[in-house]
Amino acid sequence: MAANDGSKKDSPLEGMINSLSVAVTNFQPLNDGKKWLAKVQAGGYAEGEMSAKLDQYIQNNPVVVFSWSRCPFCVKAKAALKSMNADFLAVELDQMPEGAALRAELAKRTNRTSMPNIWISQKPIGGCNDGPGLLTLDRKGELRPMLQSAGAL
Repeated sequence: MAANDGSKKDSPLEGMINSLSVAVTNFQPLNDGKKWLAKVQAGGYAEGEMSAKLDQYIQNNPVVVFSWSRCPFCVKAKAALKSMNADFLAVELDQMPEGAALRAELAKRTNRTSMPNIWISQKPIGGCNDGPGLLTLDRKGELRPMLQSAGAL
């Protein structure tokens, strides 16, 4: 992990993907469509039960990374936390039967469907680079204090 001096930059491709993700989230009709699609992909599920399950993950862990196991941004975010020796829970949504339902519930809470979906001290911080995002907070020197305050360091 680079020092918090702003010297570490996203690759051009990562920057373009992050900009696109932000633009899609900010274009409400398209974002509503993405949330609708996430709910359709989840099929019929007990919304209250999945919401309670999310609450358990979020309330019982200082840092939670809701993730797709092979997503490059998820891998990068988890590697960054590991390099800091942060205590975090990775919830691999693509590895669990109720993963699509949990993603649909996350979308309702955070207004975003992209992965990772990261929470620190029971607050969503976005993804790897967006929302503001884990690596963005690190570059600004804000991540380590957040992790310390959460009891994750």
